[in-house]
Amino acid sequence: MVNLSNMKRTSATDSGVASFDDNKIQSNIALLGFKCAVNGSLAKYNLQDQIIDEYEDATGIDAGASTNESLTSGVYSGKTGSNPTGATSTDTSVAGYTTMVLSAASGNIVVGNGGNVDILVVGGGGSGGNDYGGGGGAGGLIYKSSHALTAQTYAWVTGAGGAGQAASVNPGNDGANSTWTLANSSVAFTAIGGGGGGAGAATLGGRAGGSGGGASYSGSGGANTQSAQSGDSGTYGFGFGGGAGSGGPGYNAGGGGGAGSTGTAGNGGSGDGGTGKDYSAIFGTAVGDNGWFASGGGGGYGVHAPAVKGDATAGGGTDGGDGTGGNSANSAPNTGGGSGGGAYTNGDSGNGGSGIILIRYADGAFETAGQNLTLQSTATTASSAATKADLIMLIENAAGTATINVDIKGYVTADGGSNWTEGTLVDEGTWGTNKKIYAFHDVTVTSGTDMRYKITTHNQVASSKETKIHATSIGWKA
Repeated sequence: MVNLSNMKRTSATDSGVASFDDNKIQSNIALLGFKCAVNGSLAKYNLQDQIIDEYEDATGIDAGASTNESLTSGVYSGKTGSNPTGATSTDTSVAGYTTMVLSAASGNIVVGNGGNVDILVVGGGGSGGNDYGGGGGAGGLIYKSSHALTAQTYAWVTGAGGAGQAASVNPGNDGANSTWTLANSSVAFTAIGGGGGGAGAATLGGRAGGSGGGASYSGSGGANTQSAQSGDSGTYGFGFGGGAGSGGPGYNAGGGGGAGSTGTAGNGGSGDGGTGKDYSAIFGTAVGDNGWFASGGGGGYGVHAPAVKGDATAGGGTDGGDGTGGNSANSAPNTGGGSGGGAYTNGDSGNGGSGIILIRYADGAFETAGQNLTLQSTATTASSAATKADLIMLIENAAGTATINVDIKGYVTADGGSNWTEGTLVDEGTWGTNKKIYAFHDVTVTSGTDMRYKITTHNQVASSKETKIHATSIGWKA
């Protein structure tokens, strides 16, 4: 970058020619800097006697000295409110959204400002049974888009998966319910745990549950007890019955039911678990089984049948035990998947997958727009004391039109904020629809090396006058 502070300005007095005006050069350099920042996905960075901040992140802003500053997709605007707290973890892999992952046993979400969310509640998966064991049923699953949260505390519980069974003639254990509860203890959503898989005799058929467990030979698959929740017509419940057993010489075990389909009946081999539900487009692939949830477990291999175990498809369920070791594995945690059934008399069944609750909200969903903003930068140390400063900003009239130096103002300081100088902004053109370049140049500041800027907006009203800041540059000279 050319150091504009060292360029000699020629005046009419000493040469008889018009004085050189470097303001346009300074603005053009700033615009090129903004473009480089965007192309390189750069945060705040320094040039010689100048800094550029395209707001790729918030590292260049002093949050303690700023007010109502909200950064969304590289743009600052004035908003109040804050995002909910209390999640086990958060995920931002889906652009423009944050997903709160509730995977611990229980907790509370504190919502300080209302907003809409997409919510997924999955119950714990059931475990498979033994002795031609039926696969465990998947946990019931509830998904609701644009679900309104109000300012209060919400209690939540994620259901544990059903415990696996040691080799014998034991039916699988049911998974536990997952619940999303209001502060007044009324239950908003309950995803019912999956039913345990059947075992051996017909009297030990699959259990009922969010999705029913698969039957052993000659038995019946467990019923689905998951349903849509009362009081919310836009809520959808998913759950299916377990697959039926197949009597006779084959003694084939059925698969557990899945959230998306019914487990298949044993027929020439063990039945497959029902296929789960794919929510990767909404919540991404970093949660669940690559974004899938609630698959039923596969049926265990029967000794009189071909050596075919039941399969579990995407969604966290596990295959049934085969003729080699006879055991099925634990289902993936936080998926609500059912575990497979154990084979004949020598097979253990694994644990069902624990449940999960996911809450996704769009950037800014819990904020109130149209608020006055103070946006103050962090400090940048000048190589030598500065006495003059420039400020260039890219703004957008997202709603209405800001009156320059009334609805938007700019300030600079060289002594760390002990003395602020307000510059008179001028309109230097447009850079897009409803987008303006505002700047001031060569404003005198109290000498120092601690360089900062401050931008304030005023008279902001949501949907009527909303001024957004896209990028800022501050320069200085002795």
